[in-house]
Amino acid sequence: MSWSKSRGDFAAMTQSGDQSPAVVLLAEDDVINQQIVRHLLADFPFIDLVIAGDGKVALEAAISQPFDLMIFDRNMPLISGDRVIRHLKAARTINTSTPMIQFTADADRTSTNPRPGDQADAVIPKPIQSEVFRNTVLRLLGRGVEPEARKIFG
Repeated sequence: MSWSKSRGDFAAMTQSGDQSPAVVLLAEDDVINQQIVRHLLADFPFIDLVIAGDGKVALEAAISQPFDLMIFDRNMPLISGDRVIRHLKAARTINTSTPMIQFTADADRTSTNPRPGDQADAVIPKPIQSEVFRNTVLRLLGRGVEPEARKIFG
């Protein structure tokens, strides 16, 4: 498997107005979830999305190039998102301090705050809620949050 790139198609401004490029790695094996994330990030033309279809490909990409944000599904073929994150943190790679989001289908997750033992900076439950996801991405990229979400994160 290989990884692919896509760029957002629609203009959008964040609160900070910073539109410098941000390279984001998405490690997700489900094609539908890849399309959902691509769609949710399409309003941010400054995001260059790199998609890896399994944990092994994601780890190889994360070791070989710097990213501004990395998003991992917890349950992926070959190497789980948890293991990829642990490896990147422990191995002192170029992405050791890169912000990381983890998707989970765990039914008991109601908050994006990491729990003790979580290595990701944010954990987002599936199904993905668009405002929560988009604003978590903006926050971790240092781009502020969208105005309609201020009441949520305010």
